[in-house]
Amino acid sequence: MRDPAGLMEFGKKHSQVHLDVPGLCPLCLERYVDGREGGAKTPLVEEVVDGVKTGKWICPDGGRPYAKQFIEDTGGITGAIVGPIIPFP
Repeated sequence: MRDPAGLMEFGKKHSQVHLDVPGLCPLCLERYVDGREGGAKTPLVEEVVDGVKTGKWICPDGGRPYAKQFIEDTGGITGAIVGPIIPFP
C-alpha cells in the first residue's frame, strides 16, 4: 500500500499489525497474490520490547499504525478534525 499523503514511514510497505501467531504477513501475502508491486511471502518476526518478547508477531516491512504515527508525531489528536461539526436532525 502506498501513501500519497506521506503519513506512512519512509521505506515501509504498510502499517504494522500485531498478530497472535507466527506465519506469513497477510498484507504482504495479499500483495503477492494480487501481483502488486513489492508483494512477497514475508515471514513474521516475534516482537521484542526492551529485550522481552511480547508474544505478538509483526511484519519486518511494516511501520507503526497510522494513529500511533499521528499521535507521536504531532503530540496529540488536536487538529485531526478540521471544520465545524454539523449535528444531524
